[in-house]
Amino acid sequence: MAWWCLTLLLIGTLLAVLTQPDALLVFPGQVAQISCMLSPRHATIQDYGVSWYQQRPGSAPRYLLYYRSEEDHHRPPDIPDRFSAAIDAAHNACILIISPVQPEDDADYYCSVGYVS
Repeated sequence: MAWWCLTLLLIGTLLAVLTQPDALLVFPGQVAQISCMLSPRHATIQDYGVSWYQQRPGSAPRYLLYYRSEEDHHRPPDIPDRFSAAIDAAHNACILIISPVQPEDDADYYCSVGYVS
């Protein structure tokens, strides 16, 4: 019993905690920047690969892009190049950049991370 509790405790300390803004108001033609901030008690954001997803009402999440660095990133061919990302090391965050914003970009955006060793 004690072994299971210790295992769960150790696993819990390894999980990344991400924070995103609740909402962002941007008008067509402007630049949207959405942050995905990694909890400071974990490794730096550069140690993680960040995937971004878009979800429109009534639809399944759509994969937008993966970003770890200028040298390590991927955007599928069907995703417009208006979608990009960058690292904000000062805030331990990855930023999704949409430029310029279009009306069809009205959606929820989610990030996920995977540790890269």
